[in-house]
Amino acid sequence: MTPICRCVCVLALFCAEAISDEAPRKKLIEIGWDIPSTRELREHWQEMERAPFDGVIFKLEVEGANSQAFWNAKPWKKEWVQAALDDLKACAFKRFTHNFVRVNSTPGNVDWFNDADWTTLTEKTQLVAWLAHESGCKGICLDPEPYGKIIFRYDASGGRTFKESAAVVRKRGGQFMAAIKGQFPNATVLSFFLNSQPMKAGDVDDPQSELSGDHYGLLPAFVDGMLDSIGPEMTLVDGCECAYRYDDVLAYLNTYNRVRTRSGPAMRLVSPENRAKYQAQVQVGFGFYLDCFLNAETSPWYIGGGGGSRLERLRRNLALARQVCDEYVWVYGEQCRWWKTTPSKWNENAVKDTPGKGRLWEEAMPGITRAIRFAGDPVGAAREEIADGKKKGTLKNLIENASFEEAEGSKPKAFSTWQAKESHGTFSADRATGRGGAGSAKAVNVTNGCFLQKHEAKAGETYVIEADCLRKGGSACSILVRWQTKDGRWTLEHLDQAVSFLRVEGVEWEHASGVVTVPAGAEQIVILLRVAGQSKEEDACWFDDVGLYKLE
Repeated sequence: MTPICRCVCVLALFCAEAISDEAPRKKLIEIGWDIPSTRELREHWQEMERAPFDGVIFKLEVEGANSQAFWNAKPWKKEWVQAALDDLKACAFKRFTHNFVRVNSTPGNVDWFNDADWTTLTEKTQLVAWLAHESGCKGICLDPEPYGKIIFRYDASGGRTFKESAAVVRKRGGQFMAAIKGQFPNATVLSFFLNSQPMKAGDVDDPQSELSGDHYGLLPAFVDGMLDSIGPEMTLVDGCECAYRYDDVLAYLNTYNRVRTRSGPAMRLVSPENRAKYQAQVQVGFGFYLDCFLNAETSPWYIGGGGGSRLERLRRNLALARQVCDEYVWVYGEQCRWWKTTPSKWNENAVKDTPGKGRLWEEAMPGITRAIRFAGDPVGAAREEIADGKKKGTLKNLIENASFEEAEGSKPKAFSTWQAKESHGTFSADRATGRGGAGSAKAVNVTNGCFLQKHEAKAGETYVIEADCLRKGGSACSILVRWQTKDGRWTLEHLDQAVSFLRVEGVEWEHASGVVTVPAGAEQIVILLRVAGQSKEEDACWFDDVGLYKLE
C-alpha cells in the first residue's frame, strides 16, 4: 500500500458536530436497472431504506408521464404529476434524505431550434422541479446519455455553423435551469456527467475544433447556459461517469483536478464570464459501477481483487471515490438489484445470463451491504456494530483495565505514563471519581503528557477507539492513535490520528470515539490519552471507560 493510499485509512470522528458546516458530509446515492417508481417507493420505502445509501434516484412513472422518456415535445398535465407527489408524501424517509428524480435526454426528438418544442420541455421541467421541491427531494438527476437520438453532437447537415448551434444550445441550457430555479431555488442538479465527458477538448489550443466532432460537443454550451441561469443557492454536480473503472486514488484525484480546478481542461470549456460561478457552484461527484466487481475477468468492465477479495477492493475503491468527491457518489448496478420487490420494468431476461443473474446484490456478493456501509459512512457503520455488540454482550474490549478499577501503587494498572521534560505534573489512579463510580485515571498540572497502552495489530485491521473524559480548569484532552513496529519503535508518524472529546451541554463527562484502519508497516497500535495545557494544581482531568474494539 502506497503512502497516498494509506492516507485514505483515516480516523473519523463519531460526532457530526466536529465537521465544518462548509464541508458537506459525503453521500452515496443508489441508481440502477432496479430504479423505483414513486408508487414503488410509496409501497416499499421502509424496506428500501435498509440498503446502505443516503438516497435513491427514482423515476416519475405515472399515467401520461414518464421521466425516463422526458426529452420530447409531448406535454404533461400537472394532475398527472400530482399522483407522483402523493406517492412521495406518503413516504416518511429517515435514511434516504438525498433523493433525486431522474430525467433522461431520451428519446431526444426535441429540436434545439424549435421554440414551441422548448416551451413544452420547459413546462415539463417546471413540473419535475415542482415535484422534487414539494416532496422534499434534494433535486433533479439529469442523464445526458442518448438512449435514442444523439442530442449533444453537432450536426452540420442543417447548414448552421458549430458556433451558431452552440449559441442556441446555450440558450436552451439557460431555459432548462431557469425552469428548475423558478420552482426549486436551492435545488441540486446532479448530472451523470457534464464537462468531464468532452473535457479532452480543453487540452488543445482550439477546443472548438475538437468539440465539433465530439459525441458530446454541444454539452459544454448547455452547461454554460445552465450557469447563465443558475441561482445563488443552487448546486450543479458533474457526476464523472468516466470513473467507472477507476482502481486507485490517483485516478480520482486526477479527474477531480481536471474537472474542478481553475487551470483544468473542463474549466477551459466554460465561458470566461461563467468561470467564477463554475468554481463556486459546480461540484465533482463520481459514478461507481458495481458490476465491475462481479463480472468475469474476460469482461472489459472488470476489476479484480488485487491480491485480496474483490469485495474488499470494492470497499476500498468506493471509499476512495467518497474521499475525493465534493459530496456525491452515485452507485450504479445493472445485473442485480437492491429491492426484494420486483420493480415494474425490471427485465429478468436482460440479466439472467450474467454472474448476478438478477439476484439481490447481497445474494450475489455476500457482505456487499456491510462493505458499502463502511465505505460510505465508516463512523456510522462502526457505531451501529459496536452498539449491537455491546447489547448482545459479544463485544471484546482489548483495553486492559479499561475502567481503571485496578491500580499498581498509585497509578492505573496496565497503563504507562509519559510527560515532557518541562512538565512536572502527576498521574494517578483515582478510586473516588469515575464515569460509573469505580475509578478513573487522573492527571494534574501536566503541561504535556499522557497515559498510554499498546496492542499488537495487523495492517488492514479496523478498530474503534473510545473513551470518556472529565476536565477541570485549563485541561486540553484528546485521544491520539500512534503506530509502532513489533520491537517498539515508533513508525509512520505522519499517520498519527487524533480524536477530540466533545462537550454536550448539561453532561459533565465528555466522550470521544473514532475508527482507524491499521496502515501497512505498523505492527502495534498505541492508544495515548493525552493531556496538555495544565499549569496549576487546580487544573485536572480524569479518563475512564477506554475502549479498543476490533471490527471483523
